[in-house]
Amino acid sequence: MKEKLALGASLAAAITASLCCLWPLVAVLLGLGSFGAATVFEAWRPYLLGVTVTLLVVAFYLTYRKQEVACADGACTVPEGSRRHKLVLWIATVVIVAFAAFPYYSARLWVAFHASEHSASGAQAVAERLARVRMALSGMTCDRCAASVEAAFKEIPGVRSAMVSYEKGEAAVQYDPARVKTDQLVEAVRKAGFNVETVTATILIEGMTCAGCAESVRQVLAQREGVKSVEVSFEKKRAVATFDPAKVTLEQLVEAITRAGFEAK
Repeated sequence: MKEKLALGASLAAAITASLCCLWPLVAVLLGLGSFGAATVFEAWRPYLLGVTVTLLVVAFYLTYRKQEVACADGACTVPEGSRRHKLVLWIATVVIVAFAAFPYYSARLWVAFHASEHSASGAQAVAERLARVRMALSGMTCDRCAASVEAAFKEIPGVRSAMVSYEKGEAAVQYDPARVKTDQLVEAVRKAGFNVETVTATILIEGMTCAGCAESVRQVLAQREGVKSVEVSFEKKRAVATFDPAKVTLEQLVEAITRAGFEAK
């Protein structure tokens, strides 16, 4: 009886520890809205996992221990628990481990279940496909410089809009990432006679189901050479990265996020 209670409590703790990532999938299946409070469980996850492991160890101990009972001629040993109890214990252990490890493989499940919600059409779909970057420029000395850079951007097929400010020393470009790479934008600036110091890009990310996922993405990007700063928001499902285009490209950052198990664009 005690081992059953320990198993049940261990399973409950494992499920609770995975709620930060489990609930969004359940909400999608049930057609419910997002459950922001689920992220609260992320802070408690290490403690809940500790409780899970402890209770599981107790269940194994109670199942496999040898008990002594009083016999007519002294102490004697009772055989170990039945095969059925042991089988139940191992099956429950597999289930508990699956729940405890859920945040580590939930990203791919989230992408699969959530994909249908992002089948936008028409102008909205086109807008979602467009990428936007800000570039810090150097070398401009007047408004004519800014105008020449802006014209260079607009000559690139796939660039939808470009605004260059001499006063701010920056450019804002909106383009189709299927037709334009950031290297092309940087090269256009250089051909116009100026330099790109940094590029700041917003990367949309699908598959993050908890704050832990966002931190994983942040670490992946921060480790790349040339990345100056990076902020990742689980709530907004995006990353904002500032990087040196001479050392890394936006496409390489997107690829790094994809290799980490998320969908980036």
